Amino acid sequence: MGEYITACGISRKICTQGPDGMLKETLGGQPSIRKYVAHKIAQLENSDRDMRSLFRLMFSEKENVLAESTDGYKIRSLTYGESLENVRRKTARLAALLGGVPRGSVVGLCLANSPDWIETFWAILQAGYKPLLINDRLDDGTIADACAACGVKAAVSEGRQFGVRHIHLAQLLEDADASSVTDDRFENEIFLMSSNSSQHLKICGYTGEQFYHQILDSAAILRRSRAIKKHYKGRLKLLALLPFCHIFGLAAVYIWFCFFSRTLVFLKDLSPDTIVNTVRKHRVTHIFAVPLFWETVYKSALVRIRERGHRTYEKFLRGLKLCGVPLLGRLITRFGFREVRDNLFGESVCFCISGGGAISADVLRFVNAAGYPLSNGYGMTEIGITSVELSGSARVRMRGSVGAPFASAEYRIGDGGELFVRTPAAAKELFCDGARTEQNGWFNTHDLFAVKRGRYYIQGRKDDLLVCSNGENINPDMTEQKFRADGVQRVCLLPSPRQSGKILLVAEVSKYLGGQRLVSIRNALALRAAQLGIAAVLAGILLTDQSLLDANDFKLVRKKIAARLAEGTLGLLDPDDADAATEEADRALTKRLTELFAKALNRREEEIGENAHFFFDLGGNSLDYFAMIASVQEEFGISFPATDKAGITTIRQLKDYIQQNL
Repeated sequence: MGEYITACGISRKICTQGPDGMLKETLGGQPSIRKYVAHKIAQLENSDRDMRSLFRLMFSEKENVLAESTDGYKIRSLTYGESLENVRRKTARLAALLGGVPRGSVVGLCLANSPDWIETFWAILQAGYKPLLINDRLDDGTIADACAACGVKAAVSEGRQFGVRHIHLAQLLEDADASSVTDDRFENEIFLMSSNSSQHLKICGYTGEQFYHQILDSAAILRRSRAIKKHYKGRLKLLALLPFCHIFGLAAVYIWFCFFSRTLVFLKDLSPDTIVNTVRKHRVTHIFAVPLFWETVYKSALVRIRERGHRTYEKFLRGLKLCGVPLLGRLITRFGFREVRDNLFGESVCFCISGGGAISADVLRFVNAAGYPLSNGYGMTEIGITSVELSGSARVRMRGSVGAPFASAEYRIGDGGELFVRTPAAAKELFCDGARTEQNGWFNTHDLFAVKRGRYYIQGRKDDLLVCSNGENINPDMTEQKFRADGVQRVCLLPSPRQSGKILLVAEVSKYLGGQRLVSIRNALALRAAQLGIAAVLAGILLTDQSLLDANDFKLVRKKIAARLAEGTLGLLDPDDADAATEEADRALTKRLTELFAKALNRREEEIGENAHFFFDLGGNSLDYFAMIASVQEEFGISFPATDKAGITTIRQLKDYIQQNL
């Protein structure tokens, strides 16, 4: 059981199971996790604290497993030693392909998370160049601006080009003589692009010194938290879900864990089924993700629980309320929510973090109650990761604190509630709108925070505050979470462009809802606004069937939504024109259901009438039927109790059911 690691030329099996179920390890020649961490940190502190030192230490335990992925039915593993050889070969190929490009120049890296990303990242540095980590989900114009700001001379990708010398990943996979490769020319700076949530492109420059402090912080976390160092059956595996081009993915996923020679599990794609199946198959122990991911997990679980019937759902809600109660809550989580875990990630997940935006109290409560310890964390591209809630109490985690600042960081709340951060782990330099500045001293995050008993709580962003005519300031992050209604995907509060001091509520709804249902949703949102005491400053409620999130968004970017509204590119629905809205929704839903019927039955769409019986007219069998129902549940997010399924056999019946339950 377990992996083997090599330290000082000695190979030892790393795990035995103690009587208390906690893993007892021998790591790097050390008898315990605590001593292993101390030994590894001592090696880092005695190094030059640069990217070359980090590279050497990260790949020193060559027999450990760096990466796992699934190739069909088989799990493929890649050790640190094998990856190190790949880095050397890629370095040799890259040096040849970059002939004529001066060393010290910036080279773009635009790849999806993979072992190839890791190896190319280090190959760029080892060849004597500085990588710019490019977010492939951003538009060409934004990436071109980033390349211009950094003076990018070449870029590695799997096909996408940016107006500079292009190197295809396949060229780096060709065999090369790496015998002459050394790390004498190792560069020491990398550049990250911000998520662009502020609508201002920012490039942040980091050196090995900043990552040195980030690693010291991660070691302090390991000393303080039992949960984060838990293993499952002798292995610790982190899901490589967050993109490495973002600070959360780079620092908290890759550098934190791979410095201590742990295993990353890579995904074939980002579909919900792939994520769940990968976690279960590989027995992933750690999941770090943005709030949108956890919101999706929450909604998906509710659909499955509702499917079990009203009594089961009510029982679940009662149990959820009790999960913060000491002892009783632990018993409910362990035994009462076992079935929830069986239908989600299984029993292997030991520690989770949410970061990158505000997470709702409902989601935090559910995930923790389900038995997956989920902590809220905080960081920014400009300052790195600076805090995470480390309490072992589910009740504390459910409150949404981001904990106290790490050992290297200091927090200070200004007069307006904005958080200022000072840390040696912050980016060395910033490029914003073409201007370069060096970072030092206190950094104004423009995020609003409150502190209670030494724990910090995110309250929203200063530049998102809505200043109303009645003198009240509305925090949209806190208020939007309270607008939950059937049929509403998410809502966004914006300042009204026509009435000063008033606000607009924009709600994203399904495109399959008819006119009367849209009227009901609008009325429900208006009632909720009155209950929250903001009806007096509400200029209007707008409904759209377009996503309020762009493909590259991890959270709502209100300035971007306001711009779409002003430009007329955010399509709005008119509930008052009931006939037109109902007709369009009916047509769209019929088309989509016909496609799902055709796929399940392996028939042409034109063969399927709206009133054709799934079994008698179309020749379907029970396996075809349940596959079709499963597809409908996943796409529309609705449940089908067993009593309802039996009577739904035509597109017309299914359409009526969906429109009633969306």
